[in-house]
Amino acid sequence: MILFYTDSSEKSKQALIVLDSFHEKHPDVGIFRVNASKVKDIHPIYGINSVPTLLTLRKGQPAEYILGIQSEDDYSRLLSGTKHVPKRESKEQRLKVFVYTSDSCPWCAKAKSYLRKNGVPFNEINVSRNSSAAQNIFRRSGQMGTPQIDINGHIVVGFDQPKIDRFLGIRG
Repeated sequence: MILFYTDSSEKSKQALIVLDSFHEKHPDVGIFRVNASKVKDIHPIYGINSVPTLLTLRKGQPAEYILGIQSEDDYSRLLSGTKHVPKRESKEQRLKVFVYTSDSCPWCAKAKSYLRKNGVPFNEINVSRNSSAAQNIFRRSGQMGTPQIDINGHIVVGFDQPKIDRFLGIRG
């Protein structure tokens, strides 16, 4: 787990307190911190543009980006493999966002960056490496291209910002 934070962010300070408490109870868990205001070359590599953001890695590759302050229970769910279901703070509405991507897809990077910029947690599924996910999203949307974004069951094909905004309740 890597927590990206800054000293000037109150939410970052709160996230650090929770993560420290979690780490005391789980000292065997590898937890790293990156102060994005001091270490400026790491967060752009992972597309981090909002703090606090927790990044989990699997086999050295980014697996999950979780934005905002989390509870110790949330961190425990991550360890156990239980799906993290993010909650949109401003609406008290549970969001389930999945971004279906493929290798070397420039619009996929743009879609993920846009979601991060707007503080929308999501799970990324790379269909280049997961043929069953590719078949599933094709069955649901009738489209083969990427990105495809599933927002609470609504499929957005391509980086269609107005449609994404509408499903997320983002006002421009």
